[in-house]
Amino acid sequence: MAQQVKLQKRNNCDRLILCDICDIIILTEKERTIFFTKYDIWDNSCAIMKAKEQNGMISSFFTSDYRDGRVRFGGKQYPAGVFAVHLLNQFYVDDTAARIAVFRDSLHFHILRQLQNGYLNISEFVKSGANTLEAVKTLPKLRPFDGVDVVELQNTIATLFTEQVGQEICEYFAAKARLSLLPQEEIAAGTAGRMIGDFSETEQRIAEIQSILRFFDTLADDLILAHRNLSNFCNSLDEADRLDEAHLLPLALEIFKNPRFTKSGEYIAVKKNAKSISATLADRLDFDSYYDLILTDFFEGLHFGHYPRKCEICGRYFIMQSARRQKYCSYGIAPEPYRGKSISCRKYAAVLNRKEKAANDPVKAIYDLRCAAIRTECGRGTIPKDFAEAAKRLAKEHKLRALSNDRYAKEQYEKDMSRAALYAETDGKLK
Repeated sequence: MAQQVKLQKRNNCDRLILCDICDIIILTEKERTIFFTKYDIWDNSCAIMKAKEQNGMISSFFTSDYRDGRVRFGGKQYPAGVFAVHLLNQFYVDDTAARIAVFRDSLHFHILRQLQNGYLNISEFVKSGANTLEAVKTLPKLRPFDGVDVVELQNTIATLFTEQVGQEICEYFAAKARLSLLPQEEIAAGTAGRMIGDFSETEQRIAEIQSILRFFDTLADDLILAHRNLSNFCNSLDEADRLDEAHLLPLALEIFKNPRFTKSGEYIAVKKNAKSISATLADRLDFDSYYDLILTDFFEGLHFGHYPRKCEICGRYFIMQSARRQKYCSYGIAPEPYRGKSISCRKYAAVLNRKEKAANDPVKAIYDLRCAAIRTECGRGTIPKDFAEAAKRLAKEHKLRALSNDRYAKEQYEKDMSRAALYAETDGKLK
């Protein structure tokens, strides 16, 4: 029998611990009540996250919390999938990708190889840090990096890429080399054990430096690859029979080639909003590369029916959160004013009588068919008028729920809107 999940306090941080037998979280009702009412890690950074930020690992600056189709990054909440829309809209603005790419040179790769092989050119090492600092300056131009603590990241890089740190690393490599050259007789006599110093701090710095260099060395390529694949996905949307997860997921996997992500994470407790008393589970993920961040956000959004789409009027991308074939965005500005006022692309399309394919909305289509059947039966006298009105009100409640809850729309909405189920529920409410 699986052990119950226990709340442990480590470094002043209350965490969920997975069952050590089956790796499944199991909370009793009592534990759930205690946990959700007492522990709040959404608004207050936990000790483990603070420790990560202090050690300078790049993943500590690019952390996202995912819960129920929402993502929290840099202290702000967004619909899951919105980061992909940001990239599509900002890739060419102010030459963002080019500005980032220009500071990536062969030095990053050379320093990574040197650290891997056990030597270091200190002058190149310092220059590589200066180039990285310049690349950091362009990050806020690309969302969601405008939420990153750029000053803290710059301080971390400036502290690591110095001549003093470079000299310490060289001394570390020299000490390791001396150990490796010891003859077997001295090693057997314990000489190596007496020569070994405390290298933990230097090894930690090397890991931090490698993490930062790898991120910025691949950042430009990550931007280009993610933008190309996301653009191909948006251009292929009309090939899908329906715009829901079941039909869009195969298309996405074909374009992104079954991607594998490098990330780490943990379960945390989060409040739904600032006024909530109780909390719920969320997945906190740390990313070592921009590509992993964008694609994780894209597929998390896709799971909840969120996907990017290009407006046919202004050309900007917007996030869709339903299965409708919406062609125009609601926040773009139309190319021409209407009666002297600026209007949105959707209003502009309505003025031009360019109707969207709203009839293809599966939620609305099911609702319209059921209401039409109710009106027909009421007209024929099959059901009384008061029963028909109650059934239509209930059908509208189901429709509104389906529009706000993608999982309900996919799994239960059509069943609840069947004649037998709807009439049985209506009859129960009237009694």
